[in-house]
Amino acid sequence: MPSGAEYCPNCGTPVRREPKFQRLPSMSIGKVMQAGILGAFLSVMISSLSSPEVQLYFIPSFVSSVIVIFLFRARRLEEAVITSFSVYLFADAILSGIVLGTLYAQNIPLSEAYADYMITLLDVVMYVINPISALIAAYLGSKLMISMGGKTEEQERADYTLKEKEEPGGIIYNIRLKPYSHKV
Repeated sequence: MPSGAEYCPNCGTPVRREPKFQRLPSMSIGKVMQAGILGAFLSVMISSLSSPEVQLYFIPSFVSSVIVIFLFRARRLEEAVITSFSVYLFADAILSGIVLGTLYAQNIPLSEAYADYMITLLDVVMYVINPISALIAAYLGSKLMISMGGKTEEQERADYTLKEKEEPGGIIYNIRLKPYSHKV
């Protein structure tokens, strides 16, 4: 069947066109970087406002990822995952830089700074769960975006219309085809 045909050349049956999905434009890398840095600063603020005795682990990055995904209106899950991972990456880098920079500026060895700290099973489990929580934050942020009225990729489709066209030609008798039986 020729492309763009509205009628079948063999039998004259109108052709029904399959709708084609139009992909939404993805976030630019600049917007992802902005979202990641904003989320990292939110995470650092949450971490610095908590008391030193409380270990928050991934909770500041999780909360700031969900907030940033909603603020930057990530339309697809892929965009939400990229944004969430960038928030976690920047937040961990900034927090590590602050802690290690402070120790370096005060000329304190790392072993002396953490002499009384004993690693527990909870510490190990929470740091293993950290990347998984980034995926969960991306999923929750994208679902929050959808529930608040954002459009997803499936909701944005290319509109198409089938125009009725009368062309010169003969009359076809005794055809027992369903209308729109030919698909493109």
